[in-house]
Amino acid sequence: MRENQLSFSARVKEELVRVQSRQDCCRMAELAALWHFSRGTRDVSLRGQDVLLTTESAALMRKAYSLAKEGGLKVRVARDKQKSSRRPHIYYLVNLEPEGEKILEERERSLHPCCRAAYLRGAFLAAGSVANPELAHHLELVVEARDLRFLRGLLRAMDLQPGVNRRNRGLALYFKDSQQIIKILSLMGAHAAVLTYENVLVYKNMRNHVNRLVNCETANLSKAIEAGMRQVENIRFLEDRIGLANLPQALREVAELRLRYPEATLKELGEMLSPRVGKSGVNHRLRRLEALAENLKAEGNTDASAPEFPSRKY
Repeated sequence: MRENQLSFSARVKEELVRVQSRQDCCRMAELAALWHFSRGTRDVSLRGQDVLLTTESAALMRKAYSLAKEGGLKVRVARDKQKSSRRPHIYYLVNLEPEGEKILEERERSLHPCCRAAYLRGAFLAAGSVANPELAHHLELVVEARDLRFLRGLLRAMDLQPGVNRRNRGLALYFKDSQQIIKILSLMGAHAAVLTYENVLVYKNMRNHVNRLVNCETANLSKAIEAGMRQVENIRFLEDRIGLANLPQALREVAELRLRYPEATLKELGEMLSPRVGKSGVNHRLRRLEALAENLKAEGNTDASAPEFPSRKY
């Protein structure tokens, strides 16, 4: 199956199957987790022989077989062929060693700190899943109730803080924090998945930042247009009532420019004046015009004669 046809979770597991621990103890710890969290494995037998692992993944079975042989366990692989070509075959790692399960149980009980990441990798391969980061931030391990305390303690020992939720298949230890998920993927050795996850986060952050800027610019533009329309309305009112010629020169110049360029910004209006005026100066003059218009409206003044202006600089 091509990579773009696989789910993100499947791609992560495909990468983890290829990860090899350096220490013998870590390899046995990973096998112990595969055995422990392969659902139903401990209740399955094949012709009277114990089954250490059941999976539909040929790649995972090859890994488990290799780990078992390296650990000195006597095992064989059996396959249950499905009648339908659409259904995957089921693979069984059959235990031929009478003490095989006891060896794995002992490996769990004496888990070394260096083996925690390998054990977590095995647990995830057997019972874990992770959502596509483009859609959601969610990683979980579905376990039986009897395993909850042990696995949660292991995760906390690695500075990971999982939540707990109930599933039809058991209990889920889950993570919603993107940084915690990245840390888990990194600890397990899924470094390509970590890069993919981080790239998605960078893209999302940049997209959100651009959206915020666009929304801010849109809001500012809308406010500027609304203010310009209001200013034009007030200036036309003054033009009808008292005539712009009766305004002080500074106010008249700004009023005429606003009528001519209703969508111009304060900065653009100020640059058109001679001498140029800053944004605050233009804003002050426009506010004076609006205040004058509002006063005339409030007074109901119908006299077309020019009002008295205080002697001041505008």
